[in-house]
Amino acid sequence: MFLVVVDTRLNAVVVAPESADDLDDETRAAIEGACFTWQPDIEAFTQPGQDRKAAARIALRLVQLAHDVLAV
Repeated sequence: MFLVVVDTRLNAVVVAPESADDLDDETRAAIEGACFTWQPDIEAFTQPGQDRKAAARIALRLVQLAHDVLAV
């Protein structure tokens, strides 16, 4: 499962896996291919800005890869 949120404090779109098991190679490649960068301090991927369309696109892609997504 993934949490996808536009975080105003971080000024970023955040994609957070529930556990490391959610990050298989295909999923990691899809997230990184959408210009998200892993942030080890928060254990999540981020993309600068507050682009809700980018959040919707990555949420849809995660669903297409058979992941459950909570988008806020």
